[in-house]
Amino acid sequence: MNGVNGNARTFPVAEGAPEYCTGFTFLTVKATRTSAKLTWTRAGSETRYLIFAQEVYGVHFTKKERFELVGLQPNTTYHVFVLVERRGPEWIAFISFETLG
Repeated sequence: MNGVNGNARTFPVAEGAPEYCTGFTFLTVKATRTSAKLTWTRAGSETRYLIFAQEVYGVHFTKKERFELVGLQPNTTYHVFVLVERRGPEWIAFISFETLG
């Protein structure tokens, strides 16, 4: 699907997407040429999320229901893992997307 002004592509992934743990489901990925914003449902108030992309250096933590990857390469497929953590690792979710060319 096309995003705003054709400069981004939004992939709604909640429809038919598997629920990885209680309450956690990917909602959308909004990809541009050099960035991608992932959103998901909240899996609890005391939850944090570890975001890891094989093609991007680093591991990132957030307590929010969204995360933006920046500095991406155009026309590239990225594989992103989100580890849902409460009192230690509990669930892991996976999604792939391609940046615009």
